[in-house]
Amino acid sequence: PPSKDNISSIVIVVPMRRHCNNLMVFCLVTLLILIVACCKGAKALVETANLRSFPRIIYGTAWKEDRTADLVYDAVMSGFRHIDTACQPKHYNERLVGEGWARAARELGLSRDSLWLQTKYTSLDGQDPERLPYEEDASLEDRVRQSVARSLENLQTDYLDSLVMHGPEDNWEDMFKVWRVFEEMVDKGKVRALGISNFYQADAVEHLYDNVRIKPSVVQNRFHDDSDVAYDVLTRAFCLEKGMEYQSFWTLGANRHGLQHERIKEMAKQKGISVENIMYAFVVALGITPLDGTTNKQHMEEDMEMLSRIKGGERILSEEEIDLFSEILGIPDAGADEL
Repeated sequence: PPSKDNISSIVIVVPMRRHCNNLMVFCLVTLLILIVACCKGAKALVETANLRSFPRIIYGTAWKEDRTADLVYDAVMSGFRHIDTACQPKHYNERLVGEGWARAARELGLSRDSLWLQTKYTSLDGQDPERLPYEEDASLEDRVRQSVARSLENLQTDYLDSLVMHGPEDNWEDMFKVWRVFEEMVDKGKVRALGISNFYQADAVEHLYDNVRIKPSVVQNRFHDDSDVAYDVLTRAFCLEKGMEYQSFWTLGANRHGLQHERIKEMAKQKGISVENIMYAFVVALGITPLDGTTNKQHMEEDMEMLSRIKGGERILSEEEIDLFSEILGIPDAGADEL
């Protein structure tokens, strides 16, 4: 039987052992929590890095109307992580864009940082007067602020990855008024990058770039032969020089003459892809980010598969094929080495 001395030692030592065991469990649980947190943090960093990497294809949401939410949902489920829209009810349903990406993100377990959302401020002359997203009588600066606030609400987010001026204002004074509010949004953490759209004169792009505090990161233009210089060759060269992303819209619609050309059809057939796929592969080879507005889920998946092949290091088109494609479209000096 235990003596008084060893009874006291038992009474003291056993709780200490229990304490040590509890401490060990606590440390292990804490370590596991830290490991999980670090893994999630590393995953988030990788996802963010992937969002900022090139090449990429952006899902375009114009003219989708009541189908917008379902189509954005399909796009995200198919692999799209970049989405373009506008605070312009005339042509976009920004609220349904928010519903679509949020629903897909919930099902896939994606965080907000796993997607890249771009929207646009559209001036009064580009709006439907019956469906304005801001107060008509507000100052120009306040219309921009109200537009951004509406976009944040519609898109179910507290920040925008990219905010784009949908088109030039009537004069440079108003242009810079809009841009200063854009810069204000960046300073407040509501916007991460700025851009411009429908700027078809290279000198206008350069003038804006040279005279603003926060430089544009994006130029989004129609990719066709009817701009100031066909296919924005000069603007694209300036974007490359300054590290800006050139985004193309109407990439397919404005180039049907190329997609219907027998040499392009033959080229696509040889590579086992559609003519639409080969057009996207071509513009990506030129350093362009195309907007893809398909409403067909199979085409969404095909486009993402093609992009995955390019990101994996495959050259879909040779230099000779790029030159041939450029010649067929009528792009001046558009070889891959020249841009």
